[in-house]
Amino acid sequence: MNLYGASFTTALRFALAAHVRNRLALVLAVLFPLLWIVLTRTYGYHVTLRFQVFPVGGYIEADNNHTTQVNSAMNAVTVIAGFTAFMEALTSGPLDRRLVLAGYRRSHLMTAKVAALVVIAAVLAAYTAALLHLSFHQQQFAALTLAFFTANLAFGGIGIMLGTLLRGELEGFFAIIMISIIDNGLQNPGMNPPADQPGLPLLPLHGPSQAAYAAAFTEAWPGAYAARALVWFSLTATAGLLIFFLRTRSYHRGRRNTPAQFPAQAASSGEAADPAAEPPGQALKDSGR
Repeated sequence: MNLYGASFTTALRFALAAHVRNRLALVLAVLFPLLWIVLTRTYGYHVTLRFQVFPVGGYIEADNNHTTQVNSAMNAVTVIAGFTAFMEALTSGPLDRRLVLAGYRRSHLMTAKVAALVVIAAVLAAYTAALLHLSFHQQQFAALTLAFFTANLAFGGIGIMLGTLLRGELEGFFAIIMISIIDNGLQNPGMNPPADQPGLPLLPLHGPSQAAYAAAFTEAWPGAYAARALVWFSLTATAGLLIFFLRTRSYHRGRRNTPAQFPAQAASSGEAADPAAEPPGQALKDSGR
């Protein structure tokens, strides 16, 4: 593995470890969607709803209890994805700046966060889709999982952006909760059957929500609508990367922006290792003690 690959792999490994070490978040990620789906199934009333699903090309009919379960699951899983990405980006900020001072490439640090988000988003999407599948039968399980996956990426990107932008936890939690509540509320077929108001397609969850309803209740493939959330993911993740670059730009003035080397790598390349330089892997380990 070359130097750049080793740097990225190290950053990715510790980004994933940071998520795994947050055991309270893992417990909430398991229980929160399950509890919300169970409560919605228990207390949601059964009545036939007629609402518009754009991937189908018109209106469909479905049980209100089932549509509310899909909407509630979308709300739960996107909040978890947003919180997880936000907390990792926020709490790792001081360590990331230390690594940049040690010569670690900023692009590797942020790319590792995005890669870890993709893994977390996929696991959460599969888990939530499986819970819904146990509650009632969906027409397209794979498409439903895809809808949750892209929705998680959109809110995870928002979490990364807020984690690099904000200084406190409360502001980020409030922003993610309110964005998810407002967006999911406007996408709820029981509240908004036409779903055709101006500006609504620009919201992060419009495409994934439409894809989830199409997957749950029809046989129309909704992949193009699910992919719309990737625009939000790309924009917010890029914004987080730019904010991180701007906040660490002074660290590289007057020096080459080269990746930090481990002692073994420096020795193999014939360069003298700097005894005062702290390898990025060691800095990450020291921070976890």
